[in-house]
Amino acid sequence: MKKSLLIGLVVIFALSGCDGLLNSEDDLRSVSVSGAKGLKDGVYVRISGSIDSFLLGEWYIFSDASGSIAVEIEDEVWVRAGVNPAGLEFPVRFEITGEVDKDRGQDAVIEVERIKKL
Repeated sequence: MKKSLLIGLVVIFALSGCDGLLNSEDDLRSVSVSGAKGLKDGVYVRISGSIDSFLLGEWYIFSDASGSIAVEIEDEVWVRAGVNPAGLEFPVRFEITGEVDKDRGQDAVIEVERIKKL
């Protein structure tokens, strides 16, 4: 009985895919902004560059030497990093870690999960 339950749980876990979970540093791709734009939806990236401007709500423009991209940085990400976005004077250098988000027909954006001031 226990063996059947264990096998069943392993099969369910394997079929669930777990795609999109940031499990380790091995899941990350260190890329440029232009490189991130070319990746598929759901890929986790790390990019060094600068936040150049505030757009609206939780949206900012992030850039490096290769180009710029819109990024979404939720309040809890700023809190975890110990940064108050209201006090920033743009541009400010950061390293961001997050997920490429590509909706059909839209430009890629990054949903930031971690941010570190450089």
